[in-house]
Amino acid sequence: MRPSPSVASSGDTAAPPPRMYFIPFPTPGHALPMSDLARLFASRGTDATLVLTRANATRLGGSVARAAAAGLRIRIHALSLPAEAAGLTGGHESADDLPNRELAGPFAVAVDLLAPLFADLLRRRPADAVVFDGVLPWAATAAPELGIPRYAFTGTGCFALSVQRALLLHTPQDGVASDTEPFLVPGLPDPVRLTKSRLAEATLPGADSREFLNRMFAVERATAGWVVNSFADLEEKYIEHYERVTGKPVFAVGPVCLVNGDGDDTLERGRGGEVAAAAEAARVLAWLDTKPARSVVYVCFGSLTRFPREQVSELGMGLADSGANFVWVVGDKDAAPVEADVGRGLVVKGWAPQVAVLRHKAVGAFVTHCGWGAVTEAAAAGVPVLAWPVFAEQFYNEALVVGLAGTGVAMGAERGYVWGGEAMGGVVVGREAVAERVRGALADEALRRRAGEMGERARRAVEVGGSSYEAVGALLQDVLRPTPEPMIITSRSEERA
Repeated sequence: MRPSPSVASSGDTAAPPPRMYFIPFPTPGHALPMSDLARLFASRGTDATLVLTRANATRLGGSVARAAAAGLRIRIHALSLPAEAAGLTGGHESADDLPNRELAGPFAVAVDLLAPLFADLLRRRPADAVVFDGVLPWAATAAPELGIPRYAFTGTGCFALSVQRALLLHTPQDGVASDTEPFLVPGLPDPVRLTKSRLAEATLPGADSREFLNRMFAVERATAGWVVNSFADLEEKYIEHYERVTGKPVFAVGPVCLVNGDGDDTLERGRGGEVAAAAEAARVLAWLDTKPARSVVYVCFGSLTRFPREQVSELGMGLADSGANFVWVVGDKDAAPVEADVGRGLVVKGWAPQVAVLRHKAVGAFVTHCGWGAVTEAAAAGVPVLAWPVFAEQFYNEALVVGLAGTGVAMGAERGYVWGGEAMGGVVVGREAVAERVRGALADEALRRRAGEMGERARRAVEVGGSSYEAVGALLQDVLRPTPEPMIITSRSEERA
């Protein structure tokens, strides 16, 4: 993983590399792809600093240290989360560590209190560009007097962003009589139909959607462009559509997980150099080595999903009834699953080396919540998706994968859970549906072929000359292009707008 001579310069080969900061929202679903993104840009010759809370710095430190030892200019700058000032106790520095939703409010306040710390970092060590998480709007306006261009990392794809924007602007969901009545999302390149039961909370009638809309517009005004963990062959129409409706360039540079090779970076991704993580990765992969090609369904719902006990039980019984081999990652805070057939099933608690598992020849399908990181990792591996959205924009991602890309099938979840209120959500998908969908996906040759073709396109996208490779170069040229003095946008002026 040596730096490639891709940073453009104006004929001065001794010019210093551009310095870039990458700052994600502190939770694995955001920090992992941002870490991959920082390594990707470092591999193209930039001087990359990944800004993390201390908990996530520990988790991601191993891969960054290995990249630096291999010659890349990359480092982590750790910030202490001002938890006590926000009334947050318990030492929680990552959203997935929160024991209940009641702490989400204080956690959000603590994250906002990182703003002056980040601004101070920029003043002490100025950069040529900042790539900030789109849910951290204060990162777009920190230290405005420096005039540093800011690029928003969207955290999801352009299809979901386009759907969300249309729902907030046009509110078609307000005109239906029930939660299950389909409605057309207006203004998109394709006819997309949803129901209120499948919407993110922020877009539901009665939600404080105006606040989300104002935040969205504030980020649009402040950003120089969008950095998206996606690639042209997955959602080209929506990359172009989002550029058009926001008036800002979109740099689709993914799938960023492909920056991970086949070594320790893949085996320990998200768990630093933990001895226990390395041992667990070895255990899972050794078990997969004993299974026939494409015979295993991998089941994982990300770091934030917490199913009620009844749903965990139905899922476990459905997997057992399917007759398929399976690897099932059960969340740390989930109820214990039913006893699985030890010959066909491997139950993993808390974490598995997901990128390595998806690349394994034994894996034939992936039951996922359709978080965007999981969607792009499945696309990169060429593995069919069994889509089971849970909350946020995950139902929109399902619509892309199942309805437009054709690389997945729906598990049958017609409604999601409210994060923090899962215990009252009951059973969304029953054991019969689980068994039927798993059996069907593993036997579907056409589905497997479409997913495999998407995997080939993903890999070509990041190779020299591919669409994502070229997008990285275009963003670097944009960073280095001389620009006039920027208009300084302050938080107060944004509120007036």
